[in-house]
Amino acid sequence: MNTDYFYLLMLCFASGFTQCFLIGTSIFLFRKHKSYQFQRAFAIVMLMLSVGFFNNFVVSACHNLPISAYINTLLILYDYMIVGGYMIFVVTLVFPGRFSFSKLWLFEIPYLLAILIFAITQSPIVYPVVQIITVVISSVLFVWLGLSIKRHDAMLRDNVGNIEFLDLRWGIILIALLYVVQLIWSVESLSQQDWFSDKSVEDNLIFDTVWCVITIVYVLLILHKITHQQVFVAPAQEESANEDGNKTAESTNEYYKILNDTNVDDIIRDKKHYLDTALTLQKLATLLGTNRQYLSNYINREKQKTFYLYINDFRLEEAKNLLDKWNDDRQHSMEDLAALSGFNSYSTFLRSFVKKYGKSPSKYLKSKE
Repeated sequence: MNTDYFYLLMLCFASGFTQCFLIGTSIFLFRKHKSYQFQRAFAIVMLMLSVGFFNNFVVSACHNLPISAYINTLLILYDYMIVGGYMIFVVTLVFPGRFSFSKLWLFEIPYLLAILIFAITQSPIVYPVVQIITVVISSVLFVWLGLSIKRHDAMLRDNVGNIEFLDLRWGIILIALLYVVQLIWSVESLSQQDWFSDKSVEDNLIFDTVWCVITIVYVLLILHKITHQQVFVAPAQEESANEDGNKTAESTNEYYKILNDTNVDDIIRDKKHYLDTALTLQKLATLLGTNRQYLSNYINREKQKTFYLYINDFRLEEAKNLLDKWNDDRQHSMEDLAALSGFNSYSTFLRSFVKKYGKSPSKYLKSKE
């Protein structure tokens, strides 16, 4: 029994440390980063998760008691409320501001009902039903949100010149990992329904300690992303000159002709509009004195590019021209080069430069010597 209590003590230490980290994360978000709904949602989830880690303390106190299995099942059902919290977080991340918290908390109703029903009836059917419901909801969300992120990415590339802190493609990885972790956790939680009946808890200590480490690393990664994440809402599509909103081929071609005749590329190069790191399709259309929708159609049809690639081509051209003028006495770094070319991220600049010119900026510079 002494060995068992040692493992219980270590388990509580690991859980307590993780709890403190999660509470600290929540406080940090509420105090420093609460501009967006998804940041507040994640802070709430961290508080819920910190309470979830309290179950190991309850396990220690109720070890070998007749009601231990009953209490353990209630705790596991509460853990499913945390899964509901994660669902709320990813929805607010992909659709910022579209849904109110009051509506999103409907995700938690099945889990609250499950806890209440089991607390009263102690029916063994409650737990597997909750698992099935969670798997179904998670699967639907996984597909829906994944497709929505892809549409969001396409919208960004058609409207924004720099998407470094707007891109949500990392969210697809996040949702996939959450989905996989949730499935693994569901299987593991089933195996722990008889946790209290085991005299040895060594395996539980190892598993839960690893779980604590994974939780901390995972939360740090998400925290890094959401504290830098920004939100972009595309302007409403402008109506055409026709009152019925339908653009005729004649008027469309006329706008293409006007845009071609004004030598848009030369104007952008001459005015260096691409050096504006916050350049958007709407802003460029205003600078050129044209219609946003027609400019978008012109870039897509005539240049066969997204707005993002179209503008970044000018930035890469600028970077190459700067490199051609550099000499051995240059004082600028490659990070400076990225900023001077209009990029707000060196990693994006490096990746784009290699893709376009087949070599890194430093190797390109050496090849000129």
